[in-house]
Amino acid sequence: MDSHDDPTLDPTATPYKSRPGALVWFFRKSRDGWKRKYRDLKATVKGLQNRIADLTKSRAQWRAKAEQAGQRLGDLEAENAQLRARIAAAEEEKKTDHRPVR
Repeated sequence: MDSHDDPTLDPTATPYKSRPGALVWFFRKSRDGWKRKYRDLKATVKGLQNRIADLTKSRAQWRAKAEQAGQRLGDLEAENAQLRARIAAAEEEKKTDHRPVR
């Protein structure tokens, strides 16, 4: 590669025609703009990740509560069935125990 083809190696070449002060202002503004943009995006992503984590945790807690409630419901239904069976047995016993007293 020839050294005269690359403008970065030629100290007399000026790639920009604008004043250096205007270029500094423009480049600084540009850099600050993309830094701000990506800092804001990073904050948004972090906030959304926190929200996802909170919702996942909340959903797991509600799922656990629902499973406990379902287990409790099953236990209570079984207990209810046992009590109904005992009541039915007691009523049957009353019906068959009607002997006249002498």
